[in-house]
Amino acid sequence: MDRNQLLLDAEVLDVGDVRSTPGGIATVALRLRHVSEQVEAGGARTAEVTIDASAFGAVAPKLGALGKGQRIAVKGFLTKRSARSDIPVLHINEFKIIETR
Repeated sequence: MDRNQLLLDAEVLDVGDVRSTPGGIATVALRLRHVSEQVEAGGARTAEVTIDASAFGAVAPKLGALGKGQRIAVKGFLTKRSARSDIPVLHINEFKIIETR
């Protein structure tokens, strides 16, 4: 059981400051919101979620430069916030900006 990959188009609700871990790795925290129409049991359903996300390494400063309201497509994995918390956090490995019309 190794699969843990999430692809999500989302709006940036909040972006924290880019910081460094004790080991000197760049990191940033974000809050993302996704809303879409999905098909479930043959009918349309609105899917909506707000999720905390983070990024480390070279992708962190790039995400840290985004503004609120920016739409992005992200690829990453879910893990728990900390050893003492089961709250899920999306760790972003890749992203691209979604062009708005």
